[in-house]
Amino acid sequence: MVVFDLQCTAGHSFEGWFENLEDLEDQVSRGMVVCPVCGDDCVRRVPSSFGIAKSHKTDGFNQEEAARMLSQALKRHIKEDFEDVGSQFANEALKIHYGASESRNIRGVSTPAEEEMLRSEGVNFFKVAEAAPEPPLSPTTETDDFDDND
Repeated sequence: MVVFDLQCTAGHSFEGWFENLEDLEDQVSRGMVVCPVCGDDCVRRVPSSFGIAKSHKTDGFNQEEAARMLSQALKRHIKEDFEDVGSQFANEALKIHYGASESRNIRGVSTPAEEEMLRSEGVNFFKVAEAAPEPPLSPTTETDDFDDND
């Protein structure tokens, strides 16, 4: 059996199990394959999604090193491209949300009560936990800690 991804003219996506491609084409041409959502018998095969798995370690590069690099890049981006408003984070986020301050990327600290208030006001934000500085990737690679006490 072969699984094919299918879609009707209304855009509903679903799977169909067939002996082979010829079996699928035969059943579609005879109107035997219908959308389980709307009953449309005008369906077509669509490309299937797939994943590619790599071994845990390839050419000296592993997942832990990739995660460390991504973490360092994110921390650097936040430090360089977000204005530090410190303990005024909740107040500034509200001002931006309601148009009283210019729209910009900010970072800072907030209390659980302030975070709940921001959520109730519909302010989108996310938390990034500060962690201990990570060791460099290699002796020749410099790292930039997330610590603002530079």
